[in-house]
Amino acid sequence: MFFPKRKLIAFLFLFCIIFLVFFFSSQPSVYTIRAAFSDISKIPFLILTGITHEIRAVAFFHRSYWNNLKLREETDALKAQLLKLEENSLENGRLRSLLELKSRSSFKTTAAFVIGKDFNSFRPYLILDKGSSSTIKKYDPVLTRSGLVGKVLEVGRYSSKIVLINDPDLSVPALNVRTREQGLVSGTLDGRCKLRFLDADSDIKEGDLIVTSGLNMSYPEGIVIGKVRLVGTESSGLGKFAVLEPAVRVSSVEVVLIVVS
Repeated sequence: MFFPKRKLIAFLFLFCIIFLVFFFSSQPSVYTIRAAFSDISKIPFLILTGITHEIRAVAFFHRSYWNNLKLREETDALKAQLLKLEENSLENGRLRSLLELKSRSSFKTTAAFVIGKDFNSFRPYLILDKGSSSTIKKYDPVLTRSGLVGKVLEVGRYSSKIVLINDPDLSVPALNVRTREQGLVSGTLDGRCKLRFLDADSDIKEGDLIVTSGLNMSYPEGIVIGKVRLVGTESSGLGKFAVLEPAVRVSSVEVVLIVVS
């Protein structure tokens, strides 16, 4: 048993000597084989390096995914806050404008918010959050800083229904600021406003500003109604009419002033 072990040790020693001589030899063929052995020995290291990179990539992707998700949530929250601040700023601007209008007015008014709208019916209307408990009465005029909106049609204790300026049943005594000619503004079935009962030789022109004339007690004098966009002749040929562009876009009204006296 002793001699085989000695032979095995001698064989391994001789193999190591030959391998070292072979590995450090400068012969081209030997160098090629040595390079091959060197490349082969790098394979485990390359595999281990690749696995390490993949593990790091997966870990980085996972971390980046959650970081991006968190940033997206924070961005959405900041956008919501920004929109809220912009809305508050616009609301404050509208309220300041109404307060300025109220302070300049020679008549008593009360502010109200629009809480309901209906523009699909035969008679479009707005619903306000003020009623008889705030001294609102039927036929009270309703306006914004831009001009006339309409008038109160129905009154509840805590709400009111407003008929709009483009309603066919609404008639408003009106005045051409430039010519001082008077007429009557009412709505049409197609949702426009018309100034009627003008003389056949009327000097009314496109762009003329039309305001309330104050000829009756319902509408104070000087509230803007709109501007002339088209002038035509009545079918009878006895007078002219003017199609108006209302000063107030009723579909976007949110806050109004009600003239209570």
